[in-house]
Amino acid sequence: MNTKDYGQHASGYRKPEATEPSQGFMSRLVFWILVCAACVCWMLTHMGCAHPIGNGLAALMGFGFVPLRLIALVLSEAGIE
Repeated sequence: MNTKDYGQHASGYRKPEATEPSQGFMSRLVFWILVCAACVCWMLTHMGCAHPIGNGLAALMGFGFVPLRLIALVLSEAGIE
């Protein structure tokens, strides 16, 4: 077991190379896409129409904060800051 191949431990940990996404990138990406989908689905249901404050918060999250977070996540992964 070589530490240069496996990182700090022989447990299989290694730093991602330049062409690979960083650890946790895909899980964060999937999480924010699911949050966006949940917000859009909430706005299209009867419950979303019945509660205007909840619908406004879902619209703010689904069309405002989540897309900005996804853009920031992808750009930081690409190395653009």
